Amino acid sequence: MNLSRHQLLDDALAMSQRMTELGEAGDWDEVIALEPQRRQLLEQAFATHAPADEFVTERVRAILDLDKHLMARSVEARDQVAEEIGRAGRGRRATGAYSAVRG
Repeated sequence: MNLSRHQLLDDALAMSQRMTELGEAGDWDEVIALEPQRRQLLEQAFATHAPADEFVTERVRAILDLDKHLMARSVEARDQVAEEIGRAGRGRRATGAYSAVRG
């Protein structure tokens, strides 16, 4: 069955919304797993170079807004992980120093 561009974009928008919810919940593995499916929907929607109508423009803007939010959330999560790794490294160094002093 050949889906219409509008249906493909609706599906991609729904998937983008789901990915944003998953990102908010911290389920980055599932976000990553859904991305290829969403990309395929978008590629199919734009496989023909038909001009964009208002519906297409609205859906693309909504998807881009969700992407922007998801990207910001992923940067926050990355920074949090980096901070936790830094704390763990400092803890290991402190333990090593303590062990060296206790000899």
